[in-house]
Amino acid sequence: MNENSEIPVNSLAETENYTAWTADEPDGERTYHLELGPVTAHFFQEEWEEFIDLIRDAAQEPPSSDQDEEGVEVELDWGSLYFSQDEWTEFLSLINQLA
Repeated sequence: MNENSEIPVNSLAETENYTAWTADEPDGERTYHLELGPVTAHFFQEEWEEFIDLIRDAAQEPPSSDQDEEGVEVELDWGSLYFSQDEWTEFLSLINQLA
């Protein structure tokens, strides 16, 4: 591969603070990337589908009585994501754009 070649990327969805995009890797595999402020999470196809299903399921859960104060935590194998209620609303807006 030419060192000056860029990997093709495609923006999937964007909000003021979050972005979802794909990259077509040199080996032909498509990867998915989620920019959450200063952090970017990287996913292979199967992981991405599982993550999106998890978030959509979480969005269907009725809010707990203390959710407004504590926000939302999404636990993953590799770490946890913490969202204030406003951040969660914006994040769900990003996820809904993927539909």
